[in-house]
Amino acid sequence: MIFIGIDDTDSNKGMCTTYIAALLYEKLSKRYDVIEARLIRLNPNIPYKTRGNAAICLVLDNGCLNYVKDVTLEIVKRYSRIEDINTNPGIVIYEGDDIPKDFVDFYYKALREVVEISYAEFLLKKHNVLYYKIKNGRGIIGALAAIGADLRNKTFELIAYRKEENWGKPRKIDRKSVIMMDKKTFPFTFNNYDYENDRVLITPHTPCPILYGIRGVNPEILKLASEMIISYEEIERIMIYKTNQATDSHYLEISRIKDIKPYSSVKIRLKIIDNPKIIQGGHIIVKATDGYDVIYLAAYEPTKSFRKIIKELRANDEIIAYGSVKSYPNTINLEKIEILKLNRYKLENPRCPICNKKMESIGRGKGYRCRKCKTFSKEKVPVLIDRRIEEKVYQVPPSAMRHLSKPIILDII
Repeated sequence: MIFIGIDDTDSNKGMCTTYIAALLYEKLSKRYDVIEARLIRLNPNIPYKTRGNAAICLVLDNGCLNYVKDVTLEIVKRYSRIEDINTNPGIVIYEGDDIPKDFVDFYYKALREVVEISYAEFLLKKHNVLYYKIKNGRGIIGALAAIGADLRNKTFELIAYRKEENWGKPRKIDRKSVIMMDKKTFPFTFNNYDYENDRVLITPHTPCPILYGIRGVNPEILKLASEMIISYEEIERIMIYKTNQATDSHYLEISRIKDIKPYSSVKIRLKIIDNPKIIQGGHIIVKATDGYDVIYLAAYEPTKSFRKIIKELRANDEIIAYGSVKSYPNTINLEKIEILKLNRYKLENPRCPICNKKMESIGRGKGYRCRKCKTFSKEKVPVLIDRRIEEKVYQVPPSAMRHLSKPIILDII
């Protein structure tokens, strides 16, 4: 088999690496059996990513390596946005029936950490793999990771592409058809429409060649879903990719705050220390601990109603936090939380057993006394409180969800 990995061909001003994959698929499938097309999302926190940090891989059952190399180079050089200072394409072509374990390990590093170009080159030279760098060639990182991707846990995405004359123009998709499609195919397709924020999610908002993308768990259902979409512009081509999207595979499960690294996504068990605070901009911040160190959890304004859940947390609640960490690992930007145990009591001044009024403190550590009845109590008493959240998993709305984040519904179907 021949594996072709490509990355870093697009820019914020246009193009899409998946479109280059679609063009390459069309060319190669005229001669060879292309048995798989992959769309692989990598570390979403990388500061030099363009948009969704996706790489692609085409898998051929057989083929002439020289022809594959020549066609791949020609298409990548022709369509990549290499005039953009931040676009640095990379191509990796591996021939073999078994993917080296080094490549699989590299995929997980590129998914969860920051990886240097030099390390990718080291592995490629170690295994005598064909690769090409354009400009600084940073794309070889994603290209190699896409080849090594572990897709035992997978989803699919159907992407419809626009004709070139429509690139950069407003997309003409019937909103009602998206809602109808979503209701008929959910949960086997997901994140098509955000009902809370009244927003179509299958159309990007960039000047790229993509008209829409539908994500789901079954390629045949994706085809049916695509047929339900009413488009007022002509579709140039359609591709279905096997992906690592919606799998939560980007989270690194850790037990200690001190082990959190910059630009990572983490899953960690914590206990809430104090009540959440609202800061300027409508963001919610809450302090938590692993029993040793302290970290802040943030639910930012774009997470909308999710902030209401975080606002309801109280001291001594036990949770598992899922989220991303930027350059300074002192805050987790929350994407999801699992509430393990709610603190259902709060301490209040005791009530007088005679008049039932709350007693008053007579000084720190001195106890409590009823001014009227002169009764005395030594300590505060626990009082059951009504919690407006439950011990379950909560997640940001679809419009705030990252490509790799797994919708809760996928744990059910």
